Amino acid sequence: MEEVTRLRKAWFEDGGGFFGRYYIEGDNSIEGYLRSPLTLEERTQQEIDGVVKLLDIQPGDKVLDCPCGYGRHTRELATRGFEVVGCDINHEMLEPAVNSTRDLSNVSFVRENMVKLQFNEEFDAVVNLFFSFGFFDSDEENHQVLENFYNALKPGGKFMMHTDINVPRIVNGTYKLRETRQLRSGRQLEIAETCDMQNKRLEGSWCLVSEDGSRQELTPYTAAIYTLEDFAEMCEAVGFRNVRGYGDWKGTPLTADAEDMIIIAEKPYLAVSA
Repeated sequence: MEEVTRLRKAWFEDGGGFFGRYYIEGDNSIEGYLRSPLTLEERTQQEIDGVVKLLDIQPGDKVLDCPCGYGRHTRELATRGFEVVGCDINHEMLEPAVNSTRDLSNVSFVRENMVKLQFNEEFDAVVNLFFSFGFFDSDEENHQVLENFYNALKPGGKFMMHTDINVPRIVNGTYKLRETRQLRSGRQLEIAETCDMQNKRLEGSWCLVSEDGSRQELTPYTAAIYTLEDFAEMCEAVGFRNVRGYGDWKGTPLTADAEDMIIIAEKPYLAVSA
């Protein structure tokens, strides 16, 4: 009989959730999530190449990485000469992020809930990477996060949201709602998701499976999902302008079969009425 370990804390809490040390293990698979397999290191390089290109930021610019998770993007941005602040609520994520950047003087971290951020016009760019927006239960909370990102930017600053949830792929059946990945730790990751298109929410769970068949089930997660049009409307409601979408890190326009959805929005130099 398979041994099952369940982690019952909330998905974002230390010691149990979807985000934490078990996520770090699950994120490092041989296959990755793209059609063409990339190692975690290759993905990180590709993603930060795209961040720099699409946001048109220069070394010395100040960037907020929120949530920063275990810091793979934070570190790469800092090594390229950006002044970076990583923000996350989960100590299990922040600890390896801090440890991996001790050799860098241009990076710092804060532990805070995204919905309570209080930065004011400090950053040239804010990045929200790898499916980390929409995890709050209410539209009001998700809207508040977006408003906090807007407030954190200097006039003329840019915001980027990246996700692998491209809604048309769910509709046409090309998005993988169930899959198994081989982890570099030796375990396997089983992902099971369902999509409620009426309420525009994705629900899912991760399970880490050992060679002996024992299963460690992480706390299920749920997140709001957005089309480009949905998210652009939200961005414009808090004051962003010039919202556009891309389907990859090279800047290809977003299409229905794109594996990534990357959205960029700009904070105007002069305030405009929403």
